[in-house]
Amino acid sequence: MQAMGTRRSAMRGVLVLGFGAVWMMGACDGASGRFPPLDLKPPDISTETPEECPDTLEDPCMRYRIPLLGNPHMDVVLRDKYIAAFGSPCYLSVLPTFDCFYQEKEVKGKACDDAKRIAEVFGAAPYDKNHACELVAGTENYRLQVGSDVANEIFINYQDAPRQTPLVVVDGMPTEVSGPYRDLSDPADVAPGYKFDRNSGMVNADGGFLEQREWVLAVNRKKNGGMIRSDLAGFKFPCKKGEPAICTEPDFLEAPDSEEKSPFFADTVAQVHHVVPMKDKRCCPWGTNSYQNAAVISAKLNRFFTNNDPLEEEVKRLNNAAAYAP
Repeated sequence: MQAMGTRRSAMRGVLVLGFGAVWMMGACDGASGRFPPLDLKPPDISTETPEECPDTLEDPCMRYRIPLLGNPHMDVVLRDKYIAAFGSPCYLSVLPTFDCFYQEKEVKGKACDDAKRIAEVFGAAPYDKNHACELVAGTENYRLQVGSDVANEIFINYQDAPRQTPLVVVDGMPTEVSGPYRDLSDPADVAPGYKFDRNSGMVNADGGFLEQREWVLAVNRKKNGGMIRSDLAGFKFPCKKGEPAICTEPDFLEAPDSEEKSPFFADTVAQVHHVVPMKDKRCCPWGTNSYQNAAVISAKLNRFFTNNDPLEEEVKRLNNAAAYAP
């Protein structure tokens, strides 16, 4: 017992030193290579956490759709034009379709402004931009006059936004995420927008059941000699958006239930990450709680991924990783 306790203490000491070194490397001045002062305090993460979508699940997810011209689902060049012009509201769905959907807070601003540009993006005679979107009486739809005649109009309809495709383009091919926990048996209730908080079916030390995230961390620990290893160890990412400093994902992470926490615990604690995020850019349900969509990474890297589409490099690494044994 004494030897085991000594080993744990030594491991914690190494982890604390390692986490401090990794964070310091990530926080060094990108231009000069100088490290911060020795009395530097751990980062205030509250200013780094991006705005997240509401926790409530919407089924169906109702959003405002603008009527695109042409067939961008099949016409890749046209699709790319719409994406370049309008950005994240536009996406391929699982149906499959390609449309641009907007949240309610965007309808009188971005949605209406984008709608006025549909014709010119398509390559037709531009719409008249001198009119405002008007609510259609008795409905939640909006009307936009796009020509000199009042009859020249289009409608921004409030309707169910289909789920965005969870396939990620890797080496030019739409690819399913199949991460290192793919061999674990999924619970019965797997769905877009669900957290990894469902009953895993595995019994804990108290005779209860482990949640999915607890089971994933237990499987990771079993493989790595009782320590938690990041599934994206060595991954490089901006420490903070808009700044040049680059952070590196550490090899090993702190356990959420650690008795002794390093000063950088808020950054280096292990979290179970949805590779395809739970919510898309429209805050509609997207990534599921299937184990193949799971990865163990640091809280700092998880915050970087929040509200971002999965990166090609991320998916490549996770799909190519050896599967953990249950």
